[in-house]
Amino acid sequence: MPLKITAAFLVFCFMAINAFQDDKSLNQTDSQGRKQGRWIKKYPNGNIMYDGFFKDDHPTGEFKRYYENNVLKSLLVFSPDGNEAEAVLYYTNGFKASEGKYFRQMKEGRWKFFSFFTKGLLISEEEYTNYKLHGWLIKYHPDSVVAEKQHYMAGIKDGSWMKYHPDGSLHFNTTYSNGRLNGKFEAFFADGGRPEVTGQYKNDRKEGTWIIYNKDGSIKFKTEYVAGVPKSREMDLYETNYIDSLENLKRNTEDPEKMQIR
Repeated sequence: MPLKITAAFLVFCFMAINAFQDDKSLNQTDSQGRKQGRWIKKYPNGNIMYDGFFKDDHPTGEFKRYYENNVLKSLLVFSPDGNEAEAVLYYTNGFKASEGKYFRQMKEGRWKFFSFFTKGLLISEEEYTNYKLHGWLIKYHPDSVVAEKQHYMAGIKDGSWMKYHPDGSLHFNTTYSNGRLNGKFEAFFADGGRPEVTGQYKNDRKEGTWIIYNKDGSIKFKTEYVAGVPKSREMDLYETNYIDSLENLKRNTEDPEKMQIR
């Protein structure tokens, strides 16, 4: 019985030959053991872990990583020498987590971080120089109004620190110097911007006169500090905790990096 060769059969054979040739061209190393060309690595379940190109053992061009469930984890586009990469990272739910640039696998320049729960919602921005936070770290309320601004120098808090009420009005402002609170502290009520607390810091400790105000502008409480200790016995635990909670110095804002894919 003569063999009947169909067009579909020829297409299948052609695809099978190409797939075989492609497999042979994948995951190659040169005589020095350096990765060259396209590499694909898979999880035990058969899904792709990463798919990208190498030149002399360095990634180059487009490089994709995936979660084990086949959701895209990161998309990096490398420079020819592999030192720089424009990066977009993703959460496990497929939403964009962050975007920015890597230089020698370290963050550099402006990075943006996005919400895990709301697609495309910007929650913070950071500036990096020489692999360290340098410039403004800005965090946002859920409606994109600025929630906090903190200035850094070479990875250390240095300069203004401000927090804002959800309506955009200033909540408080103070200053860091080489990682320590130094200078005037002012906090304001949300409605009308009247002073709520005023005081002074010296080397991370309250110093001098601290005043808590009522909303009508009258003084609610006043005391003197020396090296962080109130001189007046009238200053009880309630007032101390009130100021600390207002400043949020003992409660860190959730860092988007803790939810971030590295």
